[in-house]
Order: sequence, then C-alpha cells, then structure tokens
Amino acid sequence: MKGLHFYLVFIGILFLISACQQGEKQRSLNKQSVNTKTAQVDSVNYTLIEASDEIPGRIDTTAITQLEPKIRALAAFYAALGGSSCDGEYCKLTLALGLGKQGSDIHKKLIKHYFPQDKVAETVVNQDCYLRPSGSSTFSDYAYLSITDFGHHVQVNYRLLQYNQGKEIWIEGPDNYLFEKGCFKKINRNLWTFVDQ
Repeated sequence: MKGLHFYLVFIGILFLISACQQGEKQRSLNKQSVNTKTAQVDSVNYTLIEASDEIPGRIDTTAITQLEPKIRALAAFYAALGGSSCDGEYCKLTLALGLGKQGSDIHKKLIKHYFPQDKVAETVVNQDCYLRPSGSSTFSDYAYLSITDFGHHVQVNYRLLQYNQGKEIWIEGPDNYLFEKGCFKKINRNLWTFVDQ
C-alpha cells in the first residue's frame, strides 16, 4: 500500500512539472505573438509611386497627402535623386509633394534640414535638384517608390531606370536610414554612390 501511495504521489509531481512547463511554453509563445503584432503595428508603409505597365509608375496622391513631415522630406530627397516624368522644370513627384518646381527654395530647404552632413544631399541641393527631362538622351524615372517607417529606422524601396543614349541601367533599393535628433543618417544607399566615394 505504501508503494502504491508513493507511486501516485510521484505521478502527481511529474504531472505538475509537465503542466508548469507547458504553461511556460504557452506564455513564451503568447509573448512572441504579441511582439510580432507590435512590430507590424509599429511600421507604416507609404507607396508614393505604384508600379505600372509604363515608366514612370503612377503617383499615388492619396498616400502623399498622408505623409508625416520626416517622410515627406525623405520623399523630397528621392524626388531629387530620380525622375518622375520630369520636363526640365517640374517633376510629378515634386509637384505632388507640394514643393512646386524642381529645386525650389522649399524643396532645397527641406533636404538641407533633414540631411545635414550628407554628401549626396549637398550635391543635389547645389545642383538645384535638377533632373533631365524624361525622354531625353539621358534621364531617369522611377518604376516604383515606397517608404516604410519603423520609427528610428526608415527603409526606401524603389526601382529606378537610368537611361543613357540607348543603354538602360536599373538601380534598386532598399536604402536604409536612421532617424535621430530630427535628421536622417544613411545606413546604406544604392543611388548616387559615386558621390560618397
């Protein structure tokens, strides 16, 4: 009888240990699930130029009206790095951002403010954000452009056609930036790499 009693107590203890381990595993899974949901909520994606059958892609004016200031500034910078149906004075993305002419004072001030000490930003501002007209012997146009905001980290995804006298070169993202103290700092960028060398 003592043996049976000891056996039942032993089985009960094993059962309790197993139940505790299962509960701990479930709590861990729940915690991971919550963290995953939080990560999804913490990122916001803005599609500025949607891919289409033609180059450049279609400007999404609805998304552009919802941009917070730092994302608008990043979009302004990319509007100076690559074309969007430019005609020499105006580019569609810059217009959609409410910045007027390519290289307007407001366009340049926005880039200078959010990209201090960035050689590429300094270069495009010094060139008045000029981009050659679409369809000329040398020009560039975005096939698509989107920005994902993770808070302190921002990612730019794009596909840019660079056309030069019959030759096509495609440059693609993602480019990544840190956003600290109200300014962007490059982590990596695939556009205008010749300036950083």
